[in-house]
Amino acid sequence: MKINEICKLTGLTKKAIEYYQIKGLIKPTILENGYREFTECDVEQLMTIAVLKKLELTVDEIKQVLESKDRNSVLMRIKHAKQVQTKAKLERIELIGQMARGEDIRDRINVLEQKCTIREKLLSAFPGYYGRYISFHFGRFLNEPIKTDQQKSMYDIIISFLDNMESIEVPEELQEMFNEADSYMDDEVIESMSLNMQTAINDFEAYWENNHESITKYVEYRKSEEYKNSLMPKFKDWFKKFAQASGYNDVFIPAMRKLSPSYNEYYEEMLKFNTEIIKKIPEIEQL
Repeated sequence: MKINEICKLTGLTKKAIEYYQIKGLIKPTILENGYREFTECDVEQLMTIAVLKKLELTVDEIKQVLESKDRNSVLMRIKHAKQVQTKAKLERIELIGQMARGEDIRDRINVLEQKCTIREKLLSAFPGYYGRYISFHFGRFLNEPIKTDQQKSMYDIIISFLDNMESIEVPEELQEMFNEADSYMDDEVIESMSLNMQTAINDFEAYWENNHESITKYVEYRKSEEYKNSLMPKFKDWFKKFAQASGYNDVFIPAMRKLSPSYNEYYEEMLKFNTEIIKKIPEIEQL
């Protein structure tokens, strides 16, 4: 198939197709007369590229999608990274309006810059579901201005920790579980999880009254052979080893607690919540 036919099918210009060829996104056969011959696979690739360009993906992002064996997971990571970027852009637009009204926005712009950088680095350091969960879990605690030298120091520790962390290697048998989580763990689900946990922390007795039957059933499930043969115990063991080896528990969490007073308060409330759960169901501590 010749390039003129390709242009009609895909809606792309000749120059655009040449550019994608130079970038290695397509590899048509070059005939003896110098013309390019495009296969059906090339056409499908170009149609995909055309759609992704309309969605404003960069060439590098398109290349990630095309080269991945799991396009859905890559697209989900790109989606959530762009959501973070879009939210930051909207916040900056709001600050422009505040500045136009004569308000002092210096503290807020500094906080915004720090918050976005942490979120973006988290998404980069922790690909997929886990990265998104951590990003949203901590994001709501990063709206506080850095007022002290200690907070600045803790911020630098977090950035250094993320910059120097090796990429997470997820065992192949757990990858399917992560991919499945990718398919339904969107922003609304993650935020809903956070809100539910906050509700449980604020009024434990009411939470227990409303949920003790389901919690008891879950504890019984944890004892079952079905659970023991599932991927969850393997995931818990993998994450425990990862946290110990990476310094996540020893470096990242303590630094985050000192950086964000509101996160430290939440952390301490979670410890109290866990204590109350253990009082109700002592055996849960051993599961």
